[in-house]
Amino acid sequence: MNELDYIEKDIAFLSHSDAVQQILKVLSYTTGLRISLVARVTEDSWTACAVLDEANFGLKPGDNLELRTTF
Repeated sequence: MNELDYIEKDIAFLSHSDAVQQILKVLSYTTGLRISLVARVTEDSWTACAVLDEANFGLKPGDNLELRTTF
């Protein structure tokens, strides 16, 4: 199994997990942020695996961002 297969499995599991979605809701409520997520991070990029986007940022599970463009 290659790295892409592992990422796809993580996305499939985490994006459909009710427990993860509940954790993201609690995180957003507690911090006041309208977006929370679980991401798989490497040296160069991160891949969103589970997303709660109440800010309509448009981020979805499977989306990738270069690490240098994030904080």
